Amino acid sequence: MTHEECGHVYTSQIATAIDTIRRYVSEITSQMPTDAEIAKALNRYFVLKEICEHIEMQRNNPEW
Repeated sequence: MTHEECGHVYTSQIATAIDTIRRYVSEITSQMPTDAEIAKALNRYFVLKEICEHIEMQRNNPEW
């Protein structure tokens, strides 16, 4: 796999994750979030900490 292909795979996974956020927020609030709202939320300390803890948990439990 080339560097470009590898980047495309990750970009696709990130796009899927963002679409999941869009659907979830839309279902809960009955309103589609904007890109700016999603970006601002993803940059919050609490969210970054939660993501980091999740990644560490996955690294420690690969089968999880």
